[in-house]
Amino acid sequence: AAAFSATQLVKNIADVRGEFQQLEVAFNTMLQSEEKANALMSQLTETAAVTPFGLQEVAGSAKQLLAYGVAAEDVNARLVMLGDIAAGLSIPLSDLAYLYGTTMTQGRMYTQDLNQFMGRGIPIADELAKQFGVTKGQVKELVTAGKIGFEEMHKSLVAMTSEGGKFGGLMEAQSKTIKGQISNIEDAIDVMFNQIGQANEGVINSAL
Repeated sequence: AAAFSATQLVKNIADVRGEFQQLEVAFNTMLQSEEKANALMSQLTETAAVTPFGLQEVAGSAKQLLAYGVAAEDVNARLVMLGDIAAGLSIPLSDLAYLYGTTMTQGRMYTQDLNQFMGRGIPIADELAKQFGVTKGQVKELVTAGKIGFEEMHKSLVAMTSEGGKFGGLMEAQSKTIKGQISNIEDAIDVMFNQIGQANEGVINSAL
């Protein structure tokens, strides 16, 4: 309260509550279930609060995954997996959600997909080579032959982000940096404003 004037404070509360409402409406529409939408929003808010990614980025990537067909109950776990890689390589979370989702809808990996992963610094060819027991050079041949499906790609990402993997726990580590802590504080303030806005929604609507 000391950091804002009364007008700024009310405006910020209304703006943040409005953003949360828009996300709630979007998830309600996509999931056709208020219960599932609320559960997902709760998970995403918590994930944003303890990672270097803001709620808007996390929620935007969640909408991408839902559109690609990831089940609502799996979305947050997939985001945490992709977020560890994104945090480790300092790339947008939405980029990884796009690559993951397109491979999922295709059902298999194409050479272009492999190149896009590797072009972002993701050593997926190394993990696929381990999984298939071949050399890194032979992975491209398997991709071209259509022998690497979505499940194999998913397993490679899981291996990279599991405990002991190259990217395991990197979001947590990044959240402890100065930039990560600032992001977490901003998310916490947004959550606070949203809770205030929820409690005073009737008053805000009447004022508007």
